[in-house]
Amino acid sequence: MATLSKFDILERLRLRVSNPKGLTITPLLDREACLDEDSIDLRLGTRFLLPQVPPQPFYDPNRPQSARESYLELHVPIGGYFVLPAHQTVLGATLEFIKMPFDVSGEILTKSSIARSFMVIETAPWIHPSYRGCLTLEIANVSNTAILLYPGIPIGQLILMTTTIKGSQRPKQLSGSYMGPVFPEAPRFPTIEDQFAKIGVDSFRRPEHGWVNAGQMQTQVKQAMEKLSPIELANIRNLVVILRENGGIPLDSPILKLLEG
Repeated sequence: MATLSKFDILERLRLRVSNPKGLTITPLLDREACLDEDSIDLRLGTRFLLPQVPPQPFYDPNRPQSARESYLELHVPIGGYFVLPAHQTVLGATLEFIKMPFDVSGEILTKSSIARSFMVIETAPWIHPSYRGCLTLEIANVSNTAILLYPGIPIGQLILMTTTIKGSQRPKQLSGSYMGPVFPEAPRFPTIEDQFAKIGVDSFRRPEHGWVNAGQMQTQVKQAMEKLSPIELANIRNLVVILRENGGIPLDSPILKLLEG
């Protein structure tokens, strides 16, 4: 794995967007100033996701609504600023939209001048080949004083590295949890049921619901529903819709699909 030089980066940027080896970074506001010998400067975008204050009692990554309940959206235009208090965090994004070549990986690092103010922008810095989108930045102010964030200023350095993927191995269809975002994205996780099922675990503990045996529960619900008449099934499903829309049933409940048909 070799790091792309300034010459290599410029060569990739000159290729058409349709070329699988082409690199696209837009808007590239000042090509000469943003290119170093082995990296590209990226700027801070205008959209942020702020953790709720006061926060929820806990963050459950396996509840789909946790992300919506735990963040506030904020737009700060270029020319304005956002105050990030000491020891606080926020999700931001790069101003630039990036299309990665199929044979190049990347790493986003905090610019040294930003890091020396005790702010970091990446806790998940790796960028996979063929990625498309603005990069979500996990910004943390680890200093003892508030810091002003100005959208539009250089905040990170993108380092690109070639991989050993061959042309015949190029993926025909793009996939991934975070593909094509233009704003910062809250985390996404598989359901706790699916994660435990992969290692052969049927029982797990859910906050506010206690221990759940997903396999046993699904079997019992299915057997009970087979004994119901069409009218009784319709009434139960109507009740499920009401409970779901009002937060009475977790959206990732393992029996939700069975009850809804």
